[in-house]
Amino acid sequence: MRIGSKITIGYVPLIDCAPLVVALEMGLFKKWGFDVHLSPEPGWATIRGKIVYEELDFAQAVCGLPLVLNYGLKSIPYRCSTAFVLNLNGNAITLSKKYSSILENEPFENYGRILKATSALPLLFGVASTFSSHYFLLLRWLQKIGLNPQKDIRFVPLPPPQMPLHLKEGFIDGFCVGEPWNSVSLFEKTGYCVATSLDLAPRHPEKVLLANAKYKERKREEHIRIVGSLIEACQWADSPLNRQALAEMLHYGGWIAQPLEVLRHSLIGPFRMGKNIFIPGQAFHVFSQGNANSPSKEKEQWIVNEMVDAGVLKIGERKNQSFFDPEIYKQAEKIVAQQKANTLPISI
Repeated sequence: MRIGSKITIGYVPLIDCAPLVVALEMGLFKKWGFDVHLSPEPGWATIRGKIVYEELDFAQAVCGLPLVLNYGLKSIPYRCSTAFVLNLNGNAITLSKKYSSILENEPFENYGRILKATSALPLLFGVASTFSSHYFLLLRWLQKIGLNPQKDIRFVPLPPPQMPLHLKEGFIDGFCVGEPWNSVSLFEKTGYCVATSLDLAPRHPEKVLLANAKYKERKREEHIRIVGSLIEACQWADSPLNRQALAEMLHYGGWIAQPLEVLRHSLIGPFRMGKNIFIPGQAFHVFSQGNANSPSKEKEQWIVNEMVDAGVLKIGERKNQSFFDPEIYKQAEKIVAQQKANTLPISI
């Protein structure tokens, strides 16, 4: 195994960048033979561009981005892949606090009727990407409460860290985003959380590790080792015993520039949404348990189906072309298991 292979991995400051931070801070990347630089990026459009131009070797990415790049939706096709799901769940829908007084004591099926009667339409909702689970979940919620996403809503593209400020200033009425940006609005008392991933699509794939074309075609050995390091990182991050240390790592390391209590809110919990509704942190973020990291056919199919339902992918555009690479994951998983059994050093 080569030591010190230089790798650049892009990330956006969200709780679900945690596996990357853990692998770096705990020396797991180094253990697997890499000198890794984590590159902070403002949002998913930047991640997309830097993967295509190969300024990044890997990146944390919204789950639909590998499909978008491989299919060439709104761009020329780019042969990237993912062999690792970083996490499940992790999102929430937050409305402006001004809506809490009129919605808090109402069943959700009345929300649409009330919002139509009390608000100027279209309502403005922030979304990070139409290729993301945030968009898919928001569409589900809007349809459940009786709002027409095509007529009653205007979607505003925003990087995740900018959503709380836009809500606070009244530029948008709500957003769907990953943590900690819902918690930021809740702690500032400018937002009111009405739904989470657990309400709308429990255990949905959230972020993936996106690999540029070199690691799909020519550098599979390095790809296997990167995945191996992240399997170990996710196992550590998923343990309830490590969640306090994880929150402190993200905060004191400067990876997410928010107060520790804001990071603890969803990582450790209980996460408070609505009136007297609490969600345990272990359920809000899933990093490993239940085969979370496997790039399975079921997860891939969920992404494809959601993109079709959202109108992002037309039925005629579907291809018999997988953008998940389960073989790399299986090889890495095998090596990790052998390591744990002390039967084999890290080697391929």
